[in-house]
Amino acid sequence: MSTPDTEVSHPTPTQSPETLRHNYLAHALEGGLFIGGMAFVNATTLLPTVVKSLGGDTWLISLMPIMMSVGFLLPPIFTAHWIQRLTRYMPLLIVTGLVQRLPYLLAGAALVFATTDTPSLALAAVVLAPFISGFMGGISVTAWQQLFANTVPENRRSSLFAWRYIGASLIGIGAGYIVKSVLKSYPGAMGYGILHFCTFASVMASYAVFVLLREPRVAVPPAAHGVGLIQNLAAMPALVRNDRSFLLFLLARFFRNGINVLTPFLAIHCQMVLGKSESYLGQLVVVQMVGAILGNALSGYVGDRLGGKITMLMGTAVLVVLSAWAPIASTSVEFQIIFFLFGFGFFASEVGNMSLSLEICRQQNRSSYLAIGSLINLPAMLLASWASTVLWEPHHRFGMLAGLTVVCLSSSIVALLPIRDPRLIREKQFSTDSDGRAAFPSESAEIDV
Repeated sequence: MSTPDTEVSHPTPTQSPETLRHNYLAHALEGGLFIGGMAFVNATTLLPTVVKSLGGDTWLISLMPIMMSVGFLLPPIFTAHWIQRLTRYMPLLIVTGLVQRLPYLLAGAALVFATTDTPSLALAAVVLAPFISGFMGGISVTAWQQLFANTVPENRRSSLFAWRYIGASLIGIGAGYIVKSVLKSYPGAMGYGILHFCTFASVMASYAVFVLLREPRVAVPPAAHGVGLIQNLAAMPALVRNDRSFLLFLLARFFRNGINVLTPFLAIHCQMVLGKSESYLGQLVVVQMVGAILGNALSGYVGDRLGGKITMLMGTAVLVVLSAWAPIASTSVEFQIIFFLFGFGFFASEVGNMSLSLEICRQQNRSSYLAIGSLINLPAMLLASWASTVLWEPHHRFGMLAGLTVVCLSSSIVALLPIRDPRLIREKQFSTDSDGRAAFPSESAEIDV
């Protein structure tokens, strides 16, 4: 079997320039509103503190930064064979997208109406909202990835991921000030409930934009019509064995989750060192979002021109720096710079990660590749959460959390370095192969939408 280094993938289905612009803008707005809405209940800065204030155990606190992701990561492996049979993805995504957003409305209500007699109800609502939302999204996430690949040209994906995150970051800056104001006026469960309502409003606005996407009709029929769940699962190990670049990418993704060792207790450690109140978290959210804007802007520009690998490397390297710095920081300025770097590094790394995941997967069985790529994060995240809990209790050993994070992120960089960027290789092939150039239809050609 050939490797992605030499394999030519199918191009994005041809769309009219007007449809390309429409879908590009819709993807950007939808992503910005959805991801930005999560800033009101920021999983790394706010939710661990919320769970702590509601009486949650340390192990539960350590899970909060990854709770939505855990929900996302398991379903794709069981739905990939089914999604590969679909000829259109929007009908499924419209249904799951609506159900995915409802838990934040229910969590907000549970918190606002919580009483001293029902603290466990409020805690359960806060913990389950991101998990249920993630699980519903996970059922159809590979369908969304296929839709994204079919509506956005390969050389525009990095910038589009960046614009989605920039929009989210701008909302996040405003969310930071709102978080600070709300928690100052309504401390405790009432304030947290209001913030969950803000999240629900934003993600429903994203849903209204999402339904406006125009899905192209793909000329090539979907693969694996006769493949069932068991056969598809049995075939997945061979996909990894026979594809060295994909295997290295999986290792890079696995170790990149080392950042989840540090993040559950980063804001808590900051509060402990500085002696700040919960409202200070709003300031940290603001500087984190400013860093995210700059990280996304740079990674989008670089990624469209040089591919996803370089931006993933750049962002991960920044995460190594802040992880090494955090244990020795002692002033408000230092911690604000650290959260700035966290926003910059995390989103730059994420733009590269998302772009490279689509570039490195073969067109044939792409849903299976994407499902494997998602699943590898699950054990990594759970291990990171477990390690975070063990190292934090009972003596708050933040330095050990940071040290393990540095080791894991450095291992991710080592795995990334040997990968030959698949998009740049394909572009080089087609620039020297006239037959290859002819295989790409003109973007001005019309297509049924």
